[in-house]
Amino acid sequence: MNMKVLVTGGAGYLGTVLCRKLLEKDYKVRAFDRLLFGSEPAKDLLDRDGFELVEGDITRVDEHPALFDGIDGVIHLAGLANDPSCDLRPEMTERVNYRASLALAQKAKAKGIRPFIFAASCSVYGAGEGELKETSPLNPVSLYAEIKIKTEGALNEMAGASFWPVHLRQATLFGLSRRMRFDLAVNVMVLHGTMNKKIYVLGGGKQWRPFVHVEDSSDAFIAALERAEALSCEAINIGSNKLNYQICDLADIIAANLEDVTLEVAPGDAERRTYKVNFDKMTRLLGTTPTWTVEDGVREISEALAAGSVPEPESPRYYNIKLLKELVEKPATMGGEPACDDFVPFSLPLLGKEEEKEVIAVLRSGWLTTGPRTQRFEELAREYLGCSQAVAVNSCTGALHLTLAALGIGQGDEVITSPITWPSTANVIVHLGARPVFVDVERDTLNIDPDLIEEKITDRTKAIVPVHMAGRPCDMDRISEIADRHGLAVVEDAAHAIGSAYKGRKIGTIGKAACFSFYPIKNITTIEGGLVATDDEELAENVRILSLHGITKDAWKRYTASGTQHWEVVVPGYKYNMSDVQAALGIHQLPKLEGFIQKRAAMADFYSQGLKELSDVVTLPCDQPDIRHAWHLYIVTLNTDGLSVDRDSFINGLKAENVGTGIHFRSLHTQGYYRETYKHKPEDFPNAAYLTDRIFSLPLYPKMDGEETSGVLRAMVKLLRYYSKGA
Repeated sequence: MNMKVLVTGGAGYLGTVLCRKLLEKDYKVRAFDRLLFGSEPAKDLLDRDGFELVEGDITRVDEHPALFDGIDGVIHLAGLANDPSCDLRPEMTERVNYRASLALAQKAKAKGIRPFIFAASCSVYGAGEGELKETSPLNPVSLYAEIKIKTEGALNEMAGASFWPVHLRQATLFGLSRRMRFDLAVNVMVLHGTMNKKIYVLGGGKQWRPFVHVEDSSDAFIAALERAEALSCEAINIGSNKLNYQICDLADIIAANLEDVTLEVAPGDAERRTYKVNFDKMTRLLGTTPTWTVEDGVREISEALAAGSVPEPESPRYYNIKLLKELVEKPATMGGEPACDDFVPFSLPLLGKEEEKEVIAVLRSGWLTTGPRTQRFEELAREYLGCSQAVAVNSCTGALHLTLAALGIGQGDEVITSPITWPSTANVIVHLGARPVFVDVERDTLNIDPDLIEEKITDRTKAIVPVHMAGRPCDMDRISEIADRHGLAVVEDAAHAIGSAYKGRKIGTIGKAACFSFYPIKNITTIEGGLVATDDEELAENVRILSLHGITKDAWKRYTASGTQHWEVVVPGYKYNMSDVQAALGIHQLPKLEGFIQKRAAMADFYSQGLKELSDVVTLPCDQPDIRHAWHLYIVTLNTDGLSVDRDSFINGLKAENVGTGIHFRSLHTQGYYRETYKHKPEDFPNAAYLTDRIFSLPLYPKMDGEETSGVLRAMVKLLRYYSKGA
């Protein structure tokens, strides 16, 4: 035989036996295996002609572009084996046992590889009655079996003249292998009977199971490979009619073949799975008949144990579920299994057909810049916020810049704000020739500390810009009282706070003005966009003029049928107007905001409930009465003194777990321009400095599903526990 076979899981329990048999029959073999147990099981094969071992993950076949080169057939064994392993992480089972199997088959078919022998399972019969044949109804009672059935069907849909899938529904395996397992019924009974002189019968013992030795199963795979074209789409039970046993009878046989062994029926509910299987089709179509008996298996395993050929038989490496638990609890950066199957981005917008339709309508209208849709968005914003004036602009940066400019902030003035914010909050103050004066934040809220504001006020102070961090309103009563006493304007940086409320009043109706952001990661988006909300009509008009070059008419008023050409420059303004393309999204996003916030709040509560027991190593967003949190961000603070890693290493670990994060924010007083220009030292704002090295944000957005939020929480819990110094 010159046929070259790709065996996935080739260094596994069945794979190591099968690869040897293939080589004995002069096949060439390429074994593909993740090598969770190391290469030791296949060590003796590495120097044999015709054998090669490729280390890799079945879910990441794309990383091995030459894997199929020269291959004539595939035997697919790789995957999560047995019910407990699959139930541990259902989403991982779907990814590994189903999606990866299909991807492998698709690539094989694309490469012109026809035989594809799939390791199915008799567990698909579940709670069956009578002697079950391939034509019997399938009645799976486990995720493992459900996925096997689903995979068989999907492979059959791919079948044709150029692709021949064959499904071998194996009985429960037993016997000695160089990659030994002791989580299989016969094997574990022999282990306990040999080492402890006691055999435990689980599930009541009355349940039926069929059995097949790994040597006999390997023969069946080779026979199927050789007959694949004729057997395409066939499901074939692999086992022996003589090896159908009730578990209690199986235990009796094993005990009878060992010395001084007692039986004990473990308490518990009766096993739901029970199936007695017919294997006549195997003999008829494959021409093979199993020769190994349970007694043979008992003998070889007990002898190997007595001879010390199976070192440390209680080690987790012999138990798939134990090993898998270790993998899911170990950080992915250290070889563990990622907590999330697919990467969960830090944030994604949620856009629907309404937004798409509206944008297309704008494009087809020929009017793309500021126009009727921008006006409609402003109307909706006024209605939602409860303010009398709303001016839509191209960003929150623009909104802040325009508002401060319209208030006359200029050269030599001072504006008080928070150092924990996006740079634009302070940048726009600098652009106007004024000085940003930072006030430290509260550690628990991350908002400006009202107790520290007054000491920073001078005769040059003209305004206070509180930042509603993450969507949590600042203490606006205290801030407003201080501002009123000193004659200062309050301009709220509400980039995070659309939908937030303070003591029943929506943010946007409290200060002189509030400036919102509609950047893609915000609670609603207009691609890029911002808004100034105020009840001051004169301020709103000045902002509107400044937003478009300082001229008295926008394009809609100049170029439409009812407009006039003449306009006047009344002040050297800026170019900050919102376009109708942007507003087209906003007029459909804003009505969805309440639903978005409700979902964000539910996810935030899910995170908090799941992390509250780890409060010694992580501080969660605090509860606060009399506010409505918009939950733009879910920011946590690591107690790095209680962890063996710093914040940056921790979030790199989360990235390896397939979780995206954000840092909101590194304090501005620690960053180059502000540190050097204003001679700030870290200790000037101790809380902000403390938070700078410890805070980060978890994914939190309405487009996330339950699987993703569960994965994020799982990743957090895993890493916090693993790196906790108290662990």
